[in-house]
Amino acid sequence: MIKRLFFVLAVMLLFLGSCRKDFSNIQVKQDQSVLFTSKITGQVQTRMSGTQWDDQDSISIFMYQGQSLTAGNVVPSGFNKQFITQRNGNFSPKTSADALDFPKDKQVKFVAFYPFQRRSDLQRELNISNQQIQAPIDYMIGHSANSMGYQQGPVQLNFERLMAKIQVRVKGSGINAVTAKISPLQTEAVFQIDQSQLIPRQVFKEVEGKVLSAGQETVIEWVIFPGRLSDQSKMVFISNKGDSYTWEIGKLAIDYVRGNRYQYSINLTDDGTVDPNPSVSYMELPIISNSADLEYNFKMTPDRSKRNFSMLYDKKNRIAHWVAYPLSGDYLGGQSRTDNWAYDPNFSSFNQPLLSRGFGIGGIDRGHQIPSADRTKNYAENSTTFYYTNMTAQTSSLNQGVWARLENQIRSWTRNSGVDTMYVVTGAGIRDGNAPIEYVKDNGNKDVAKPKYYYKALAVKRGKEYYTIGFFMENKVTPASAHFNSYRMTVAELEKRTGHRFFPGLPEGTKSMINNAIWR
Repeated sequence: MIKRLFFVLAVMLLFLGSCRKDFSNIQVKQDQSVLFTSKITGQVQTRMSGTQWDDQDSISIFMYQGQSLTAGNVVPSGFNKQFITQRNGNFSPKTSADALDFPKDKQVKFVAFYPFQRRSDLQRELNISNQQIQAPIDYMIGHSANSMGYQQGPVQLNFERLMAKIQVRVKGSGINAVTAKISPLQTEAVFQIDQSQLIPRQVFKEVEGKVLSAGQETVIEWVIFPGRLSDQSKMVFISNKGDSYTWEIGKLAIDYVRGNRYQYSINLTDDGTVDPNPSVSYMELPIISNSADLEYNFKMTPDRSKRNFSMLYDKKNRIAHWVAYPLSGDYLGGQSRTDNWAYDPNFSSFNQPLLSRGFGIGGIDRGHQIPSADRTKNYAENSTTFYYTNMTAQTSSLNQGVWARLENQIRSWTRNSGVDTMYVVTGAGIRDGNAPIEYVKDNGNKDVAKPKYYYKALAVKRGKEYYTIGFFMENKVTPASAHFNSYRMTVAELEKRTGHRFFPGLPEGTKSMINNAIWR
């Protein structure tokens, strides 16, 4: 009996030891294997965004050593491997032949390209002549943020879109469905992965747009190469009645920027003309930059009844580069300041300044980018203006003087007869030429970038025309007698000063002049 018991115990120990050894081997293999998480930066588009992809989307992976990818520094086992995702943005090898292992003694980086193409070089052929299945032409390039080595976990890939998008929402009296074509449209290009360079080919075709929905309002869109359309480009609509309508979209002379979507509301009139109204997702949105440290965030009002404001937030420097929002009677009421200072629930508190006691520096205020007085409809909406992500280190004399008077004037312009909505972009610039970024400390002793200047870009529609104006002020002690008209400039000039592109759906001519009858 005792011998049998010892035999059973010996077998159990042998089995457990074998299991422990197998688990150890599996763990080592997992630590060596390369897996990826991902994030798509820039503006939200229609197919996928953030960490959301389509099921079985696949990417090309290149593993390399050094500062940048070249044909000579690709790790031999890491050339053009195919990785796939199940919608969640986590990528794993499609087959065992695509699996990658971290080199044990080397630091490596990664470049990815979407969609996967089985090629033996670093060049990709791009062709957008067929818009009916858009997933294959939603071209993107991805980069790992840092060099990584053995046993350091999944690799974060930050993807940027290479293409722009035009979307039109079409209505017309008695019209139930519409198709549309752009002609001529550039349809081919080459993308050099190692140089991250897109080289268009001089191939132009008539291209039918993808109809997303049809009915009393038809939604149609095109994926396009960045840059300007041909001056001769026209968008031709064909209604369900067979009637034809032409919009000379090329004459807008707009520089379409990659990663951004341009929306237009189109009214097909009874006299056979096209009445386009740019909306560009939301009219107030500037072009959204792509960066691992910058995060675009869109907020609805707390009751989800309407849009509130958007921001491009710099998580590294703990400041919003700009806050864009609509202003109208729907947002204005009798609510007083809530002073409900709080962390923004859409960002990690680590990436936000703690400012419950202000900056603690004489002459420096917690300056709102979207003013408290622009959200006075109710307590909940006003509270959102007190998120720390909306705060900046603003010189007190500026914040409480000419800047406050400008904000009051903007509300006054909004209340003028004939104004439905004022579109506002407020920004804080932390770089000016080669001067280093200045920092102040928050209540937790974390660095927060101090703006070198502030600006506002405004657009309003009166009748069928849009009108714009810009303001630019340095973040310094400002005379109490200063008047905001001393700081005004065209939006085109403001774009040159700040490097941002405002109201991208508007023609350059609209942004290059100030109508004094509107902005008086």
